[in-house]
Amino acid sequence: MNPFAVHQGSTMQVSAAGCGHGGTVTSPGNFSPANLSAGSIGFATVRIFNHASPGTHTLSVKCNDSNLIATARFRILEGNPSQGGIGGSFGPSTAETAIGAGLVGASALGAGAHVLRRRRPLRGRS
Repeated sequence: MNPFAVHQGSTMQVSAAGCGHGGTVTSPGNFSPANLSAGSIGFATVRIFNHASPGTHTLSVKCNDSNLIATARFRILEGNPSQGGIGGSFGPSTAETAIGAGLVGASALGAGAHVLRRRRPLRGRS
């Protein structure tokens, strides 16, 4: 889980290995059930209820392809998270992440092409 301790009204990312076909993450009274993505490591993002009780709680992960249920503990902190200012209280949006990934990829391709051009000998020179 990321983070382990989370404020009321905040989001938390849950990951679980071994649920190849996805699953469900639950913690009654703390957040709405969420679907775990399929894959070798599945992910789900949950939003803690504003009225969830502060303290240590348990969440459960049930894989779609198994009857086994795994549990983990997390802590809910009292109060809403700080959302003032621009300095780190919000993460990048999906669009910003995609743009950043595109820029990194383009710069890597450009650097690779530059290195290849510099390594080729000129015609007529040996």
